Amino acid sequence: MTDLPTVTGYIAAALLTAGCGPGVRESGVADSTAVPSSVAAPAPVVEDDSIFTAAPDSAWVPVVGLTLVAFYPVVSNDSLEKDADLATVLDDLSYHIGSAMDSLVAQGVTVHYRGGDTLWLRTGAGRARVVRMRDSSDVGYVFADTLGRRVVLYGLRSNLDLLEYTREFRATGAIRPR
Repeated sequence: MTDLPTVTGYIAAALLTAGCGPGVRESGVADSTAVPSSVAAPAPVVEDDSIFTAAPDSAWVPVVGLTLVAFYPVVSNDSLEKDADLATVLDDLSYHIGSAMDSLVAQGVTVHYRGGDTLWLRTGAGRARVVRMRDSSDVGYVFADTLGRRVVLYGLRSNLDLLEYTREFRATGAIRPR
């Protein structure tokens, strides 16, 4: 059984330690549908509208301009104590987002940090659901913009990588696989 308030507190503390403050929002959600890593997503699949109405308002990520969402699994502190590698990855994720935050915000990028397996994106009247692939890395990033372009990157990326990917996505709407 996952102790969500404890995990959320752990993630919040890690974000504050990494220097993430205003502009970073937490909730209990995160990630992508059948979109291969480092490849632009196709147009959203039209799904049963009830799937969207079931998502709580707090789960939605508003895409207003270029948006970067870092996602991570929701795990208990007990699980983190047993999995030192995952704890290190989560710390590193927080560190790299925190290190890139000022530069990203200065470039007009909205940054969100979400935990879970499903990410709900809202662009004006458009809606999209991104579900983390089961065989994917535990952490990753979604780049999205108001034109409906999306790229999902799985795995940890450095702060410098995030800045470079942001420039590339802004210019092309895609990110070359590396």
